[in-house]
Amino acid sequence: MVKREWMVSPVPPPDLICVRPFAVETRNAEVNRTGAELDAFARKFSDESAGRFAARLRKFVGPAKVIGAKERVTNPAYWVIEGRFVRMKQGSRALRSIIGLGLGGTRLETLVDVHRVDQAGRRQNIASFETAGGSNAEPGALASGPFGAIPRLAAGATATGLAADSRRTARMVTAAIYEKLASQGVPLAGHPIGAKDLSAAGRRRLADQRQAEQVPAR
Repeated sequence: MVKREWMVSPVPPPDLICVRPFAVETRNAEVNRTGAELDAFARKFSDESAGRFAARLRKFVGPAKVIGAKERVTNPAYWVIEGRFVRMKQGSRALRSIIGLGLGGTRLETLVDVHRVDQAGRRQNIASFETAGGSNAEPGALASGPFGAIPRLAAGATATGLAADSRRTARMVTAAIYEKLASQGVPLAGHPIGAKDLSAAGRRRLADQRQAEQVPAR
């Protein structure tokens, strides 16, 4: 689910969208890793997520690429997407796949910003997004009986987890961008897709969680 906020109207359509790998709030990352191992996991997850994001944008919106963490973008016709994974919970794949019933669920919460550099060389904020979701609804292998256990386990390994949450984040933000540009009559590369709004209750829960965890809220 996604909460969206557009800062400019009409939105200037981009010639290229540059995706910067997102930062990871490692203090709020429950991934069974610490120290150097946690840092390496965060870098890999961030890089892979940026690649998924750029691929999704290319499919539905237009040209997009991944850029370096400190790479400067000065072309006014280019957008830059950057953000932070503010909460990450790996959960338990075994519980999701074998038992299910909402056990072992994952959680991924993200703050996303879109900006460009205007003709005068100043940063212009275009949009901000907030996403929240998780993989916690697997029915589990035990519910399908002994003959369904192995196929269910294999399916759960690929259909759930933080990688799936990362793909969902890319889908939601890309959909929100698509909808905005399409509403302005901008010709786009893909077919219509929809973004599910983050509910008011969901926003309140996210704000409460942030306050408890001392994560700055937008």
